[in-house]
Amino acid sequence: MTGGIVHTVGAEMIAHRNHTETPVDNGTATFDKMPLDIRLQVTIAVTLAVGLWQVLMGVFRLGYLAVFLSDHLVKGFTCAAAFHVFTSQVKLVFGIQGLEERYGPLKLVYFYIDFFSKISQTHVPTLIVSLICITILYLTRVLVNQNPRVMKIIRVPFPIELLVIIFGTLASYELDLESEWGVKTVQNVPTGLPAPVLPHYSIIPEILGRTFSLAIVASAVLISLAKIFATKHNYKIDANQELIAIGASNIFGSFFLCIPATGALARSAVQESVGGSTQMVSLVSAVIVLIVLVALGRFLQPLPKACLGAIIMVALINMLKGALEVRNLWKVSLIDASIFMVTLLATLLLDVDYGLAIGVLYSLLVFAFRMQYGRVAVLGRVRGTLDEIKPLEDPMVDEVSGIKIFRLHGPLYSGNAESFVAKIRKAMISNVRVVSSYLSPVPELEATEMDETMTSGQQPSSGNNQTEITVVTRRQDQATDAVINIVQNNSLLTKAGPRQAKPLRAIIIDCSAINFIDVVGTEKLLRLVNECNKKGIRVVFAACSDSVRDILYLSGVAAALPEENFMSSVSDAIDEL
Repeated sequence: MTGGIVHTVGAEMIAHRNHTETPVDNGTATFDKMPLDIRLQVTIAVTLAVGLWQVLMGVFRLGYLAVFLSDHLVKGFTCAAAFHVFTSQVKLVFGIQGLEERYGPLKLVYFYIDFFSKISQTHVPTLIVSLICITILYLTRVLVNQNPRVMKIIRVPFPIELLVIIFGTLASYELDLESEWGVKTVQNVPTGLPAPVLPHYSIIPEILGRTFSLAIVASAVLISLAKIFATKHNYKIDANQELIAIGASNIFGSFFLCIPATGALARSAVQESVGGSTQMVSLVSAVIVLIVLVALGRFLQPLPKACLGAIIMVALINMLKGALEVRNLWKVSLIDASIFMVTLLATLLLDVDYGLAIGVLYSLLVFAFRMQYGRVAVLGRVRGTLDEIKPLEDPMVDEVSGIKIFRLHGPLYSGNAESFVAKIRKAMISNVRVVSSYLSPVPELEATEMDETMTSGQQPSSGNNQTEITVVTRRQDQATDAVINIVQNNSLLTKAGPRQAKPLRAIIIDCSAINFIDVVGTEKLLRLVNECNKKGIRVVFAACSDSVRDILYLSGVAAALPEENFMSSVSDAIDEL
């Protein structure tokens, strides 16, 4: 993304310069032909703008948006990003020349098509060096650093990565791997520190809007990595603090020719694999890099690039194993597993920025879906108890006679208010139909509801000799009532069980699992309350939180009910009724 912004803005600057000074190439330029000074000007301006955005996000406490980066989304994203980094080391490990750099969607697909088409060109000496390094690194990691018995003795992780670099450099120098065997080495290591340079502030207004998306992606990658290691090592992170810290780093780095920085997956994995757990590790690493830049750079010139690729590949193994997490998610929740897989596949097939955006959008859609289709439980009383309330699905739970109890798990808002009230109204219609037909009269239904009842229930008789037999079995408290209605020659004969069903006299809405109600939700509840008042059915709200009770009072729902219709618990409401 940084390269794309630099290329676009740099081309515009060249076009403007050519238009005003000397028109060359019609004001266009490729990235390779772009003058170095323009590339540096745009790059440090981009770094400064990204840093400003990140500091502003941290100051205005926008780090809370990290809650949308759920753990399964982060795991899918980091696993796919790790595979991107792993793929970038393949050409170093195999020593294949001429593999084209790919960018954008499907770049991994195109890369591996090119890779397997040229795999016969593998440089064997480079591959041997890589395999030796990978074998040493992996065996040491498994047998030493991840072996509890060995770690009890040595206490500190064995620094095998450092030894691989040292002995790899010495072996390359002694065997002259580059000249004699054609193994690519680091060669030139720049020494010294760059002089401070003031960014061109005139460029900032042109790139401020373009760098916002870059700042968002960089921040999301950073927080995702932080959450992965925080979960693994059981500590907490402050997303706002992370934003301010990385933003300040980018602002400071823009004065020293730095590109926008974010969490480095490969380097973080290497640092974590060697036992790093505090900020002292970063301080020591920075000091070592400073020493290398100032004095030791020339000693690392013989280091084979294959050694560096092998170190990164082995460090990423644990993150690549994160793909197996889908098995555990699949057992617990298919929806969470789908978030993991969508993010993983989108990041793999498209690119890191596209995959992250698609994963977040899909996660938000799933969140909205879950909110809209929240579970509504119909409750009853556990047999043999007076105050234990559970869903009716439990065979030991009986429906309270004449009372319907509903519990919504989640908020009541515009997305689910209509369906929630519809479930209650459907239960009302069902109860009225059964009782009205077989037991005693109840308040008359509205025309539309009566039509629905007649359509779904019994049909009017059209002849004198028609016989209709309806068997209804209901669970009421501890008794089972069987009612047989025999209609013959327009006469009604009733044979009832030991206890007849009582008419619906109350509806209890358990608000213990409702955290908020919006305006649409209150309007639907008010309409339901008015409808029940007309039918003589009492509506009771139980276990309301202070915030939910305030909303019901401010919206006028409470004004349509007496004060005693607000109970502290469902069991108290049942006893009162």
